[in-house]
Amino acid sequence: MTTIVVGTDSSSAADLAVNDAARLARDRGAELLVLLVRPDGDVRAAVDPDRAPDPDRYLAGLARRFPEVTTTTRIESGEPADRICEVAAEVNAETIVLGNRGTRGSWWRVKDSVPNLVLRHSPCSVFIVDTRRAQ
Repeated sequence: MTTIVVGTDSSSAADLAVNDAARLARDRGAELLVLLVRPDGDVRAAVDPDRAPDPDRYLAGLARRFPEVTTTTRIESGEPADRICEVAAEVNAETIVLGNRGTRGSWWRVKDSVPNLVLRHSPCSVFIVDTRRAQ
């Protein structure tokens, strides 16, 4: 493995996925790309108490949190599942890591969750982290 992409929205649940992705990158000697996708017109992000109040600061601190891993960060805009898959293809990632937030509930809601959409359209392997302990 040379590159692992992990998607985050800076929530505590997504941070569990970031931790697991960093551990996987360390164990495999891979680079870690932490990707935050800001959905167009997402007004919830401004008021969601579970997300980091300053996502830029959150991303900037990741290299210090994981000094044994080569870590880069990126912020993109657009549809999260689409951008995660596109960035993974662009950097030739071997694995995408995501939390399972949004994968519970009615079938219709789960069908269009970011993890489910990434699973269906990913250009590489996908590792889903159980984030229930943070929710």
